[in-house]
Amino acid sequence: MADTLATAADLRALLDEDETSLTDDKAAVLLQLATGAVQAAAGQDLLAVVDDTAQLLGDTDVWLTLPQRPVTAVSSVSIDGRPVTDFKRFGDRLWRRCGWATCPGEPSVVDVVNSHGYEDWDSKLGLARSAVLSVAARMFANPVGVTGQSIDDFSQQFSQSTNSDLSGLIPENLRKSLRRAYGARARFVKL
Repeated sequence: MADTLATAADLRALLDEDETSLTDDKAAVLLQLATGAVQAAAGQDLLAVVDDTAQLLGDTDVWLTLPQRPVTAVSSVSIDGRPVTDFKRFGDRLWRRCGWATCPGEPSVVDVVNSHGYEDWDSKLGLARSAVLSVAARMFANPVGVTGQSIDDFSQQFSQSTNSDLSGLIPENLRKSLRRAYGARARFVKL
């Protein structure tokens, strides 16, 4: 499950298909596409990533929010290419007494090497896993993205999603739930 939030066996069990109708390769593609759509809806990577580099804008504020969560470790931090160690980590935020700029009137480039995301066994991925399986099942059932059909005087329209727009495969209420469960938390702003 290294690149996906579910396995081929999970998808086959959900669809009640065998390995001849849903091969490992086909299931892998469906699950990778579905995982990408779910992570996009959540607004971040969900699977664990080790030593990812984020390049952020540093200013005089003492707080620096990292773009992915949950942050599990911070390996190194540098400001304008110079390593710094006088910071503290609080969840997905870093605090530094003198701020994140080398000069008060000029922004800096802050490079942070950190590990983030959930391990594939983490129970907090339950919502994301079920969303991935749902999206993959929909793509398996309608692989070409048919939006409607007509026979004689009978006509039926389906959702307007296509395979080139995977975000349309995730209903708005599920998208909001994913963002609420995994997205960035609201922060206080300075006035």
